[in-house]
Amino acid sequence: MNLRLSLASVAALTSVNAAFAADAIVIAEPEPVEYVRVCDAFGAGFFYIPGTETCLKLDGYVRMQIGARGGASYSGGTYAGDYAEGWRFTTRARLNLDARSETELGTLRGFMRIQADATNNADAAYGMDQAMVQLGGFYVGYTESAFVAPWALPGIARFGILHTDDGGQHASQQRQQIGYAYTGPNGLFGSITLENDQNEGKGYMPDVVGVAGISQGWGGVWGKVAYDESAGEYAVLGAAQYNVPGFAGSSLRLGMFYASGVNMYALDMPVSGGGSSEAGTVEWSVAGSYLHKINAQWSATVGGQYFKEFSGDKAYLVQGAVVWLPVTNFEVRLEGSYASEENLRGGRKDDTWSGLLRFTRYF
Repeated sequence: MNLRLSLASVAALTSVNAAFAADAIVIAEPEPVEYVRVCDAFGAGFFYIPGTETCLKLDGYVRMQIGARGGASYSGGTYAGDYAEGWRFTTRARLNLDARSETELGTLRGFMRIQADATNNADAAYGMDQAMVQLGGFYVGYTESAFVAPWALPGIARFGILHTDDGGQHASQQRQQIGYAYTGPNGLFGSITLENDQNEGKGYMPDVVGVAGISQGWGGVWGKVAYDESAGEYAVLGAAQYNVPGFAGSSLRLGMFYASGVNMYALDMPVSGGGSSEAGTVEWSVAGSYLHKINAQWSATVGGQYFKEFSGDKAYLVQGAVVWLPVTNFEVRLEGSYASEENLRGGRKDDTWSGLLRFTRYF
C-alpha cells in the first residue's frame, strides 16, 4: 500500500515538473517581417519604403572621362598663339534619390541629387547638386533653369538642340525656383517658373520663364521665353524634333535662339564666351542635329550651330559623337567639338577644339 502510494506521488510530481519545464521553454512567435515590395505606380526601379506607402528609387552613375582640347588664334593668316592644351581626366559619381507617394492633391515628390567630380589626383567633395519638392504640378527647389531643362516636363524639351552630351550652346545654369508644370492630353505640356535672379537683397522681383509644347510619337514642337528682370531683357527659344519613320530612336532636331539684349538667358559665343557685355553675347543662333540609331548597341550623331554676336562677330560650332552600348547599363562615348569665331574688333580669327572618351556605368 505504502509502495503504491509512493510511486503515485513520484509520478504526480514528475508530471507537474514536466509541465513547468515545458512552460519554461516556450518561445514567442517572431513578428512577421515586411520585405521590400516593388512599387510599379511610378515606373521601373521604385520600391516601397518598409512600413510606409512612399515609393523610393535610387539610381545614378559612375563615369571616367579622358578629355583633351586645344586651339589657335590667327591674325592676317599669321599664327598668334594657342589655348591651353593637354589631357584632362575627370571621374564623377552621381546618386539620385526620388521619393514619391500619392495624395488627394496629387503626387508628392522629393528629389535629391548628390554628386562629386574628381578632376585631379585628390579626393572629391560630395555636394548637393539638385534638390526639389513637388506636389501635383507645383514645385520648388534648386535645379536647372527652366530655360535649359524645365522641371517635370518631357525630356524632349530639356537641354540644347544638338543631340550630343554637351548639347551645343544653351545658357546652361542652375537656379532656385518656384513653378507649376502641366502635362495634358495629346502630349501637351507647359510650365511657368519664377527663378532667383542672383541679386538677393536688391529687390523682390524674380526672373520669369515660360515653356509650352507638344510631344507625340512623330516628335514634338516646343518654345521657351525667359525674362531677366535685372537686365530688363528677354530670350526666346523655338525648336522641333522629327522622329524618323522606320528607324526607331533616330531623330532630327532644328532650333533657334534670340536675345533682346545682354541677359542671363542669352547664349555665350562658343570661343570667346564671357557674355557679360555685347562682346561675347549672342543676339541670335540657329542649330540643327541628327541622331541615327544604328542598332541596339551603336548610335551616332552630328550637329552644328551658327552664332551672330551683338557686336557683329560671327561663329559656328560643329559637334559629333559615337556611342557604343556593349552591355546593358554600360556606355562608351567618343565625342568631339570644333568652334571657329571671327573677331572683327581684334582683326583675327579664333578657333578651338575638344574631345572626350567616356566610360559610364549606369545603375
